[in-house]
Amino acid sequence: MLLGAGCGNQVASATFDGAVHGLSLQPKDAISAPATVAFTTGSAPVAAIVITDAAGLCTKVSANLEPKSSLALFIFLADVNPSTGAIEAASGTGAFPVFVVGSGPAPRHFSAASFGANDAVCKEIAADSADARSGSVTLTTNGGGAYAGTYDLTFDSGDRVTGAFHTVTCQGLTTYLGRFTHDCG
Repeated sequence: MLLGAGCGNQVASATFDGAVHGLSLQPKDAISAPATVAFTTGSAPVAAIVITDAAGLCTKVSANLEPKSSLALFIFLADVNPSTGAIEAASGTGAFPVFVVGSGPAPRHFSAASFGANDAVCKEIAADSADARSGSVTLTTNGGGAYAGTYDLTFDSGDRVTGAFHTVTCQGLTTYLGRFTHDCG
């Protein structure tokens, strides 16, 4: 397992087995926080996890910097309140099957994930990016904005990746994911 330092004294770790569009992510950091993210159907609170090959990710996102020439796996975990139907950040542990937001009623617990590639000027490389269409994330630890678990994801590119994560909380991620523009760094 590759290790990287997040914000604070905690240590993050992650694995990534497989490739998306021929690109294999070599994790150097894994950060997380509760956040509100925009989906095609609107915004919703989630447990947000980012696994990346960019070192020092918490420092970068806290300064609103998009990492240059980087790869990242974004995982969002949510619960649906059975009484109100409202989407909420994942509050417990267990299996979170991949759900394509906007494809129908969401299950009680669900995940959404995407793989992204950026070039040297922080522009997304669309041909190297993909969205998960099936699979599952299993959350084994959920506390204080830090998460641990495993994932098995199949993307719209047909590629399948598996791995594990133990994230560190990064409060700057909450603000970063709420913004639509970022500086390049």
